[in-house]
Amino acid sequence: MAKIGLNSFYYSHLTGENAQTGAPIYDGDKSLGKAVNCDVSINSNSAELYADDVLAESDTTFSNGTVALGVDDDREATFADLLGHQTSEAGEVKRNANDVAPYVGVGRIIVKLVENVRVYKTEILYKVKFSEPNQSEQTKGESVTFSTPSIEGRVSTLSNGDWSDAKTFTSKADAVAYIKSVFAPPTP
Repeated sequence: MAKIGLNSFYYSHLTGENAQTGAPIYDGDKSLGKAVNCDVSINSNSAELYADDVLAESDTTFSNGTVALGVDDDREATFADLLGHQTSEAGEVKRNANDVAPYVGVGRIIVKLVENVRVYKTEILYKVKFSEPNQSEQTKGESVTFSTPSIEGRVSTLSNGDWSDAKTFTSKADAVAYIKSVFAPPTP
């Protein structure tokens, strides 16, 4: 299998967890923008027990992680929604030191080639909290150079320990539909 592409960033506000299953509850999918890149780093807790001078037991468990998403445009309303900022009807974003970023689910599609067949792998991070991105701009020189924004967040677990899921589809439409179904709000 070879990864050959990345697209379809979606997010949704995490509004709660199912009392019986611990499954996440979201308020509906939103597009985060066109995908440029995605870096996910996972941190693990490790422990080793030595007995009789040899390794007798070891354990490695998920601790937390980070996700950095590069997008084509830092849309004011989208970034404000991810960071807990206020947006006016005129599109003005007010940032305040007391703003609190909400927990969101983040989904993406990784395009892969498996035995010369294109497949679409969805990956969803259940609980992410983004932080204010760094900004860097530069003037245009003799040639055009594109720069794209990125936003970084911390990946956490749900109360039941789940932090991610992945599923592979044979069509992009089915992969998008799956992400949208995970992020769909509960029906009344």
